[in-house]
Amino acid sequence: MQPGPFSRRPLRVRYWNAEARVVDAERLTLESHLRRLGDVTVTSATTLEDAYSATPDLIIVAAPRMDETAFPTWLAGIRKRMQALHGIWTPVVVLADVGFEVLADQILVASADNWYVDVVSPAHVSSLPIRIANLLRIHDHLHEMHRYATAVSEVSGKVQTLEAEVERLRRSKPSP
Repeated sequence: MQPGPFSRRPLRVRYWNAEARVVDAERLTLESHLRRLGDVTVTSATTLEDAYSATPDLIIVAAPRMDETAFPTWLAGIRKRMQALHGIWTPVVVLADVGFEVLADQILVASADNWYVDVVSPAHVSSLPIRIANLLRIHDHLHEMHRYATAVSEVSGKVQTLEAEVERLRRSKPSP
C-alpha cells in the first residue's frame, strides 16, 4: 500500500455526540464504525468548542434525532460557532436524519461560507470512510493553498525589495 497524503502525521478526527444522553444501538454502531477507521485517531469531545480545541482535521457531529424543522437553525448555530473559532474551516460531517427539502435549502448557506460540511443519514454510516477521506483531502488542500499563498507573498515582498534596491543603485550610479 502506498503512503497516504497524511502519512507525515496522524489524522485527527473529533467526535461530538450532540445527543450524549441517548445511548442506543444506532449510537453504539456508529461509535464501533468510528473505531474501525484505520489510521485515523478518533477522540470524543463534550462540546463543539472542545472538538475544535485539539485542531482536528475533521469533526463528526452525531445528532440522529434532530428535528427537521429545527435542523437549519441548529446547523446555523454550529456554523456561527465554527466561524468564531478559526480561519480555515474544519470540515464537519453531521449525522442526522434530515430530508432532501431541508438540505436543499442549506446549499447556498454552506457554499457562501466556503464551509465543507456533509450531512449523512445515520442509516448510511457505511459511507463514512469515503466521505471522511474526501473531506480530509479538501482540508489538506486548503492548508496547502494557504502555505502557497504565504510563500508567494514572501517571494513577492523579496522581489519588491530587490527591485527597489536595483532602482536605488541605478540612481546612485554616475552618468557617463
